[in-house]
Amino acid sequence: MASDYGYPQEDLKHYTCYRAAGPMVVDGRLDEASWALAPRSPRFEDLEQPGRPALFDTRAAMLWDDTYLYVGFWLEEPNVRATYTTRDSMICEENDVEVFIAGKDAYYEFELNALGTIMERFYVWQDTYAGSKYAEAPEFDLLGTRLVDTLGGPGTGFNHPRGRRWAFREWDMPGLRWAVHVDGTINDPSDLDRGWTAEIAFPWEGLRWLADGRSLPAREGDVWRMDVSRFEWIEEGGRRPCPGWVWSSHGAYDSHIPDRFTYIHFSECTVGTPGTVDHE
Repeated sequence: MASDYGYPQEDLKHYTCYRAAGPMVVDGRLDEASWALAPRSPRFEDLEQPGRPALFDTRAAMLWDDTYLYVGFWLEEPNVRATYTTRDSMICEENDVEVFIAGKDAYYEFELNALGTIMERFYVWQDTYAGSKYAEAPEFDLLGTRLVDTLGGPGTGFNHPRGRRWAFREWDMPGLRWAVHVDGTINDPSDLDRGWTAEIAFPWEGLRWLADGRSLPAREGDVWRMDVSRFEWIEEGGRRPCPGWVWSSHGAYDSHIPDRFTYIHFSECTVGTPGTVDHE
């Protein structure tokens, strides 16, 4: 089986996202009972090489309630580092975690560093932009004041067969919440850190541009496609390679392949109740 653009689907991961068992406090600590009960992903694998495990243990889990879709990260990290403090900085230029959420003709990107600084982008495929709901919305007006770039095309490293995307760089998801917690001392290489955790709450209302007729909040059996990843700059003999570690490998050093995003299956069962099991 392959996607409409030829990307294989058989080896992609599947995950069941359950309802939270009680109120969630978005503080980055992931210490609610619901997080303890939520199935965690396998150890992340290399973005380019399926099956090759991440150097540092990296796992994620998801939950939801009537207001938010929650994503939690557990990140092993011996030297927690971050420098960017301005929102919408190029967070990918340092260690970060990332979440992509796909719709049919658009997708959203979220990046977060260990200081709690974020970057957001909203991408609309150019092949369907004209006459679409996006073209009719003021927040996606190409001639407005918002900063818009083009992603994709020959020689860019983002050569999806579908072509180019409009990248809305100033788009912010309304109601978004996030937090991080560092188990160690950030930006201090003199000691050994355990790592950090991150918690993001994506409001269902903020996902309306990607729902494509799906219920908000989700209903039993709904399926979304999401990419959950981590990028780590490593000092190595004077070089600074930056491997990507991801829930489902893309087979290429490119996060912008919605066809390779993990399948997220939503269940209305409360996490931890009898019969709640993860997809294999």
